[in-house]
Parts: sequence; C-alpha cells; structure tokens
Amino acid sequence: MKTLVDTLTPLLPKAKTEYLQALREGGALLEQHGLNTPLRLAHFLAQMLHETGGLSVLRENMNYSAPRLSQIFGVGRHSAAITPAQATALSGHPEAIAERVYGLGNPRKARELGNTEAGDGFRFRGNGLLQTTGRGNHRRMGEACGVDFEAHPEWVTVPEHALKPALTEWSEGKLNALADKNDIRAITRAINGGYNGLPERMAWFARLWPLLQESNQAAWQHAEPDNDSSWLQQALNDLGANPRLIVDGRYGPATTRAVRAFQQAAHIKADGIAGPVTRETIKLRLATLR
Repeated sequence: MKTLVDTLTPLLPKAKTEYLQALREGGALLEQHGLNTPLRLAHFLAQMLHETGGLSVLRENMNYSAPRLSQIFGVGRHSAAITPAQATALSGHPEAIAERVYGLGNPRKARELGNTEAGDGFRFRGNGLLQTTGRGNHRRMGEACGVDFEAHPEWVTVPEHALKPALTEWSEGKLNALADKNDIRAITRAINGGYNGLPERMAWFARLWPLLQESNQAAWQHAEPDNDSSWLQQALNDLGANPRLIVDGRYGPATTRAVRAFQQAAHIKADGIAGPVTRETIKLRLATLR
C-alpha cells in the first residue's frame, strides 16, 4: 500500500528530507488535527507546498539581488521602503537584508513581528512549512506546540517538530471547516492574510487532488453544502442566470460560469470568483430589482 510520501514524491523532486521524514512519521499528528479526508489533506498540503516551493525551502533565503529587493521590498511595495541605492548596497548580504526588512532597520515591521534585538531579522526569518517569521510568532507557535522555538528556531524544521506549527495554525484557524467547503480562497486568506499566490496554491491543489482520492469525482462534488454558495446561486438565478443553477450550495463549474457571465455583464473582473466586489455588485442589482 502506498504511503502519503510515496504518493507525493513524484510531485516533489526537490523536497527536503526533513519534510519528507516529518510526513512519513506524522500520521498520528495529522489524525490528531482532523486531517483525515482527501479534501482536508489536499487543501492543507497545497498551502504547505506553495509556502515551501514544493517542500524545497527550509528557511527564507534573503540573498536577494538589487532588482529583486526593489521589486519586493521597495518604496510603495513594502513597509521597508528600500530605495534603489539601498538595494544596491544591501544586495548579496542576507543578514543585512533581513535586519533591514524584518529587524530593527524597519521599526514598524519589527514591532509587528516581535523582533526586539539586533539580528532578530535574520534569526527569525521565514522558517518551516508555513515560513513562520518573527520572534513573536516563533514564541507564539512554541507556546502552542510545547516547544521552545524562540530559543531554538532551528527546531522548526527538524522532522520531529516540522508539522507542529503548521498543524497548530491550521487548527486554530478552524481551516478543516473551510476545506470541507472546498473554499481555497478563504483558506489562503486565513494563512496569508490576503490572496498572495492564490493561482499557484490552486495549481498545487489541482495536482494533489487526483492522487489523494479514489472516487474520480471533482473536489467540489465532495464539498459540504455551504449557505453562502446557496445564496449566491439563488441570487444569480434571480438575476437571470442562463442556464439556471441548481441551488445545492456547492461552488462547481456551473456556478463559476454563471459568476463569470455576471461579472462580464457588470464590467468587473471576470474571473469566476465571487469575491467581495462581485457579491456587493450582486446585492446592488438585487436591490434594484426589488
């Protein structure tokens, strides 16, 4: 019988042995956090694989070139507001970059991350499966997991502990419930604070799903009915969806097509995703009709 690691290995040619061992030995932890269905496991892994580049990144590199520094941490892009001249001077100096971006060289971000000492920016740079960043977050995760990650940030990536911060964050965010609804947007927002990398996370999920289930059904068919999706389907029907949607609370291809058609007609971004702008526009149209 194939194990989870056997199933994933073909997708992950650059996976770090630490992560593979953590998954190989982590069955009890996954079960403890309720990751016991294909839908939950696929969503959890899709997020982890995106955050770590297919399990290939243990720690954030920080060895950025000058153009990349300006692109990610430049003026108008990040609170570090690195100027072109600063980017040139910092390029090739990972510890100095980390201190400027996450540490005392960026007081606003340092306060946010709980970095209080010189060198914290580099010492507590992105770490592990969820790229935990900052002294404060290492402390919080350590307290939740019963492991002193603040004193030993290197422990975040050892096989014995690697899954613990990610699973703790997953459970604290009640993300199994969102996975049961197949709501990758909401999961991404909970983990990322926004929708950064959403297309890549969706691509990982699409690659994982066929490998983790045996029914040959689409993920949306496995999802639990969701009241928000039912409202959306009924609202689109009220606005003249053609063909009419079955109001089943599952956000499948037919609902995606209907959302995209509405967006095109309303002259808003037509991506088939009913985000806040789309939903507010639908509500305005419904209010006009009524």
